[in-house]
Amino acid sequence: MQSWSENRMGQFTSKQGPQEPELNISTSLQYKFNFDAMRAEAGDNLKKLLEVEKRLFLSTEDLKIQHTEFVQNSVSASKDLQEELANIEKKKEELADYLCEDRKKMSLEDVFNTMKTFRELFLKALQENQERKEQAAKSEKRKKELKVEDAKRLKAEHGKSSVFRKK
Repeated sequence: MQSWSENRMGQFTSKQGPQEPELNISTSLQYKFNFDAMRAEAGDNLKKLLEVEKRLFLSTEDLKIQHTEFVQNSVSASKDLQEELANIEKKKEELADYLCEDRKKMSLEDVFNTMKTFRELFLKALQENQERKEQAAKSEKRKKELKVEDAKRLKAEHGKSSVFRKK
């Protein structure tokens, strides 16, 4: 049986075997997330890290030596995350414009859920089409076998009737 999988480029490719299509967590969205909650939590974490950085600046030299690099790296990573989230928000707005949706009302969760549903239905349709093709091929093969059997039976009957005539 032929099954389908999605490669890294988002293209569907077939592969032989009875296994189901491979599901990638990023495309199957096996977990639910809330972008606004994630953005808020990242902002809160950055504020907390900046507060820790201030406290560390006022602390003893031993603590500064032990933790400054870690805290600075964490603050830097948190700022990078904020930039990425802002970039995602910008892409979300561009997508809303492209889809003629209200920028404020459109949620990424709904978009991803719609994409997930479409992908599942698309893969199901591909599988059903493949199964129909296989069924049609089996049916055609069976028709040919029946024709051959009928021809053999007719030939055998014709041969028997000519044997009876000779006597």
